[in-house]
Amino acid sequence: VFDMDNTIFKGRFIDVCADQFGFKEELMNIRSIESDDISRTKRIATLLKGKTINELFSVADAIPMIQKTKEIVLELKSRGYIVGIISDSYECITNHIRIKLGMDFSFANELEFSKSICTGEIRIPSFLFSNPNSLCKHTICKTNALLNILDTYDIRIGNSIVIGDSLNDLCMIKESGLGIAFCSNDELVNHHADVVISKPSFDKVLELAK
Repeated sequence: VFDMDNTIFKGRFIDVCADQFGFKEELMNIRSIESDDISRTKRIATLLKGKTINELFSVADAIPMIQKTKEIVLELKSRGYIVGIISDSYECITNHIRIKLGMDFSFANELEFSKSICTGEIRIPSFLFSNPNSLCKHTICKTNALLNILDTYDIRIGNSIVIGDSLNDLCMIKESGLGIAFCSNDELVNHHADVVISKPSFDKVLELAK
């Protein structure tokens, strides 16, 4: 499992949108005021209202990716791995990247569109919410999506590898079979990871994924 923002991408999708479309101040205000994850996610989505799906794809395509990511993904798949993205970004973008990289799945929040134009509404999928099988007490956690994909493919959590950089990835990194902190500036993430990769390259992942 790869995170997308600041992991596959050399940057964060919504931040690049803020620069491109001129809503950086509004984005910063929402982040500073909204402490609730759900409310923050919904308010940030309103900033994309009126943007076309092609405009969003253009932003995503302009964000540099870590070099050789596609080659790494294809090699992992050749070794029998199921490979994909779990992100707190948007499914339209993670799915776009999934297709470009030849991945198997992508899980993220779902922006709503009407005639290919963003409505500003968002749906947080049920697979992110706490349930009786959850491994942590967070209302929303990427680990719930991780358990979902593992169940789909009948894979033990001990056979999972997670690569991420932020606190949103912390639970996945802690609970997976092999948690990798990737170019992370967060002390907690680096502390709890099994492996810390400080250079922007996924080559080390192939060494670890025997």
